[in-house]
Amino acid sequence: MTRYRTIQLGWKAVAVLFMLLLPMFLREIDVHFCTEIIIFSLFAISLNLVLRGVGLLSFGHAAFFGIGAYSMALISQHMPGIPLLLLLLIVALAGCLATSVIGFFCVRANPQYFPLLTLAFQMLLYAVALKWRTVTGGDDGMVMMRPDLYLPFLETISLMAINNLYYFTLIIVALAISGCYLLLKTPLGNAFFCIRENPTRASFLGYNVFLTKLTAFTISGFLSGLAGGLYALFQEFVSTATMDVHMSFGVLMMLLIGGVGHFLGPVLGVAFMVFFQNWLSGVTSHWPIFVGIVFIVVVRYLDKGLVGIFDLKPIRFLAGGRET
Repeated sequence: MTRYRTIQLGWKAVAVLFMLLLPMFLREIDVHFCTEIIIFSLFAISLNLVLRGVGLLSFGHAAFFGIGAYSMALISQHMPGIPLLLLLLIVALAGCLATSVIGFFCVRANPQYFPLLTLAFQMLLYAVALKWRTVTGGDDGMVMMRPDLYLPFLETISLMAINNLYYFTLIIVALAISGCYLLLKTPLGNAFFCIRENPTRASFLGYNVFLTKLTAFTISGFLSGLAGGLYALFQEFVSTATMDVHMSFGVLMMLLIGGVGHFLGPVLGVAFMVFFQNWLSGVTSHWPIFVGIVFIVVVRYLDKGLVGIFDLKPIRFLAGGRET
């Protein structure tokens, strides 16, 4: 084992230990912030999968996040006895189905029009959520009860306790992100990389460019739907804010600030933005101005995002031993 590999494994072990022990040393409100960071990290990584994976920029990714959130609220309201893990799977599949249908039309278009098409579909779904008050509650939103977690041969775990919710969210998101990372090291992940670099050459090599892009977009929707379901579980409330333009551009800002070229760059961007916005909003009511200034500075002077400040060897984003 090389020295670099040993150091890398050591840092991973420290990070895992830190995340496990974190709730023991924080106030309850800080654990809430950490749980929110974990959820939005999954959302940002799902967006990075299509942006850095196959080179598609989505302006309407909050649509799938919102579908996951509304699915969680509606199913838990009308089917209160369904197991939570099965419910999360259904919610993620709802996001997956939505992206496969929307992607069928958007991916076929010129990549220059892809961002606007995804934004158009998002606004369509936003209008449905806003106007279909009998189902979604409109702009009043929906309140949902946070269900307990039932596991075979174990006692029922109440997720009303924030520490229990934190650990549950951490495990689910860690499994999802690990699965995404391993996927990128497979031949399918290598196909993503080839198509991002040169779609024409990839088609000559025998890759189905449309189907591969649609697959990446669909997997991204699965992760986004899962993140939306966890967010609804965390907030115990769902509104149209989960799928409006502010949500889409907010997660895109987090992604760009953290670093698009690094697999875990979005996590750093989410952590920075959540804590920075919460701290700044308590200092001044004009906090969006300062957030915009930070975004401009990072994009203008830090081409690798905040991850580039540490000047560490990049985490390999895609398969084939290529670094980004």
